Amino acid sequence: MLQYLRLVALGSTDAFLLESIFRNTVWGHLDLPVSRANEELICRGVRDACKSALSGYHTSIEEDEKLKGANLDPRLEIAVGIREGEKKVLQQIDEIFKGRESELDQLEYYQERRLNELGLCGEQGEIIFWEPK
Repeated sequence: MLQYLRLVALGSTDAFLLESIFRNTVWGHLDLPVSRANEELICRGVRDACKSALSGYHTSIEEDEKLKGANLDPRLEIAVGIREGEKKVLQQIDEIFKGRESELDQLEYYQERRLNELGLCGEQGEIIFWEPK
């Protein structure tokens, strides 16, 4: 799913990955973070979607837990349990992407990976354009 989200969020300077030269490798590139802006957009989008979905429910998890304790029709009890589970999953996904947002500065993005592969990045992360003779 992250590959697809990264593809959808490509823009600006990341759009070069959509060039035909990358058509055979684009999915491989999208396995890993492309850029900080791309990852930030993904995190924000997923978190907003989770919050929006959660706001569509008319009860809270706590209210669902109380309802399950009441003497309900068995089918209604199952429905309340499923609804509660959906809310918990949405909250967990939101927490995962909230944590990912806090780690954005530690991730290695496409540019750094590519410069390292080409041997154009020094030990402190500085870009090496040429080596003096």
